[in-house]
Amino acid sequence: MNLYPRKILPLLIDRLQSRKVTLLTGSRQTGKTTLVRDLLPRASKIDISYHNLDDPDERLRLAENPVARLDSTDKLIVIDEIQKQPALMDVVKLLADRPGGPRFLLLGSSQILLLKQVRETLAGRVTLLNLWPLSLGERVKAKTAPRILLDNLMEDGEAAIARLSALPPQVDTARALRESCDFILRWGGYPPVETMDNDSARRTWLRDYRNTYLERDLADIGRVADLDQFARAQAILAARTGQILSYSEVARDLGVAANTVHRYVRFLEISYQVYLLRPHTPNITKRLVKSPKLYWLDAGLARLLSGRSDINDGALYESFVAGELVKWLSWQEDPPNLGFYRTQAGAEVDFVTWNENSLLAIEVKASQNVHPGSVRNMSALLDQETYIDKSGHTLGLVIYRGTEIRQLRQNIWAVPDWLLFGGIV
Repeated sequence: MNLYPRKILPLLIDRLQSRKVTLLTGSRQTGKTTLVRDLLPRASKIDISYHNLDDPDERLRLAENPVARLDSTDKLIVIDEIQKQPALMDVVKLLADRPGGPRFLLLGSSQILLLKQVRETLAGRVTLLNLWPLSLGERVKAKTAPRILLDNLMEDGEAAIARLSALPPQVDTARALRESCDFILRWGGYPPVETMDNDSARRTWLRDYRNTYLERDLADIGRVADLDQFARAQAILAARTGQILSYSEVARDLGVAANTVHRYVRFLEISYQVYLLRPHTPNITKRLVKSPKLYWLDAGLARLLSGRSDINDGALYESFVAGELVKWLSWQEDPPNLGFYRTQAGAEVDFVTWNENSLLAIEVKASQNVHPGSVRNMSALLDQETYIDKSGHTLGLVIYRGTEIRQLRQNIWAVPDWLLFGGIV
C-alpha cells in the first residue's frame, strides 16, 4: 500500500489536540480515510474509534442509541461520511459540550451538505480543514513531507534563494521531481491514479470519476434535472480554465440563464473541483478587474474535460500552479491571502500571495526559458506595494519549466516548478 506523506498532517494533529470538533472535507478519493486510519496513528499517539457511515449497518447501529455508543470510549471518535446521517450532528454537539466529553473528527466528501449542517448545528465549535489531491511535494517518497521552497520564500524572501543556490546540485533528485511534475500535469493528483501502471487504466479511472462523482453525485446533491447540460457546462468551464470568469458568456455558450451557470459553478466550487481566484486589492489607485478567474484544479480532470492533450498548454499549466498554491495554503497554520492582479488596461500578474509581512508576485510560463522583458507588469506591481512593513519583504517569481534558478531583475527570480513545489529543502 502506497502511503504518501500528507503535509496537512501536523496541522490536523494540532487541531485535534486543541479543539473538540474537527471537520476534514475534500472531494472523493483524495485520501481522507487513509490519512486518518493509517497516517494519523503512525504520526501521533492518538487512538481512534472509527465509524464509517458508508456502511448501512453502521448507520443502523448508531441510529439506535447514538449517545451511549459514542460516549463509551475515551478515544478520538472518527465519523466518516458524516453527511449521510445529519442527526448525528446534534449528538456531536451534545457530547462535545460536556466537560471532559470526547473529541470528534468528522470526515465528509460533500461540502454542499456539510456546510449547511455545520452552520446550523456546530457553528463556533468546529475547526475546518480541507484535503486536496496529492501535491508535487507529497509525491516525494519520504517518511514525512519535507518543507518546500515556497514555504521558505514566504518567510525569508531572497535569503531563501541564496541558501538554496549555495547547496551542491542534486541531479538524481531533480530528475525525479521533474518526472513527478510531468506526471501530475498529465494525470493529476488523485491517489488511486498513482497505483495504476499504465496510461489506459489512468484514463479509464478519470472517465469513471467524471461519470460517477462529477455528474451523478453532484447532480443529485444539487438537484440538477438535466445531466447532459451539466456535463456540457463542466466541459465549457474546463476549456476556460485560467481565464476571467464571465457567467454571461458561459450562459450564452450553454444556452441557459446566467443564474443557472452561477449554480453550476457553485456546485463545482464547494465540491473542490474548481477554484475562483479573487482579484488582489492592494493600496493603489489603479482601476482593477473585479471578476474572478476560474481554475479547474486537478490537471488530469482538466485535460479530460477540456479535450487538451499537451501538458505544456499554457492554461492547463497555469491551472496546475493554481492547484499547487491552493494545496500549499491548506496546510498553513495562518494561511496568507491568494489573488491575482489585473488592471482595466490589461496589465496582469497571474498570482499574488500576501500577508502583513510579505508579498510574492507570481508569473507562470509554460516554457523552458524566461526573458527578463516579460516581467514588466510584475516589476510595476512590486514598485507600488507600500503596505508591507519595513521588517517584511516583497519578491517576484516566475515559475517555469526550466532547470535552474535565474535572476531576471532586482528582486525578481525565475524558479523551476519542480524546485518551488517539490520539497527538497
